[in-house]
Amino acid sequence: MSFNKNELILDRVRSLTAHSLTDGKMLFRLTSLEDVSINCTAEGEEVTDAVGSLITTIYRAKKAKITATNSLISLDLLAAQYGTKKEVAGVTNKITNYADEILEVVSGKTTVKLSHRPKNANEIKWIYSISNNEIGEAYSAAPVTGQSDATTFVISDEGEITVPTGFTGKLYVEYTYETEKAVCISNKEYSFPESCNLILYCYFRDKCNDNVVISGKLICPKAKLNPSQVELALKTAGKHSFEFDMQKDYCIEDGHGGLYSILVSED
Repeated sequence: MSFNKNELILDRVRSLTAHSLTDGKMLFRLTSLEDVSINCTAEGEEVTDAVGSLITTIYRAKKAKITATNSLISLDLLAAQYGTKKEVAGVTNKITNYADEILEVVSGKTTVKLSHRPKNANEIKWIYSISNNEIGEAYSAAPVTGQSDATTFVISDEGEITVPTGFTGKLYVEYTYETEKAVCISNKEYSFPESCNLILYCYFRDKCNDNVVISGKLICPKAKLNPSQVELALKTAGKHSFEFDMQKDYCIEDGHGGLYSILVSED
């Protein structure tokens, strides 16, 4: 028996995958999609007679876009929106990380040690006392060959700090170190998203028998993330919104590449 469905219940949008147009490698996958919508527009040109009466409207230049929100912040999506690559640290390609620490200096102790070996101890020029949970007095680094006194400190390459003479209490320190356990995304002013192809996976249900689950896909041969507004709400309940402009392949010989296809299947 042939499969020919018309009206369906949308169960949920399951995932979206984006792939390179060059080699087909998956660029990223999103699995927490909400508020997904597909919008299709066209430009209309009115044809009128000698007295201005409308004869017909000729439509051209059809455009389409996908807008959606990922429930979680996706670093892969963010990198694609910025037109860059997510840098993943490892043994041979460590990433510079930034740390801030509050160290306790007890009475009778003259040194404290940072949790990480600084990338360059000589770059730590200032440390600060903490008073009533606020930044207090600033202490400067002593000359390279000098010793600490009441207003200066000394730091070794390993991150051991000789505190100012007579100091007790809490110290605040900011510094950089190298790590193998990090990822980094850089938003560069000259980098923009590249075109890719998309597959949007959905689940539908039969309107007459909602126990029957039907697979659905939207297949877009060519699309590009819209970088004109990329916004991240930096709060616990923040979402990650995005927009794809779908494009026909201009270089297809007949000049009429498809924007996208919608496919539903019972198997």
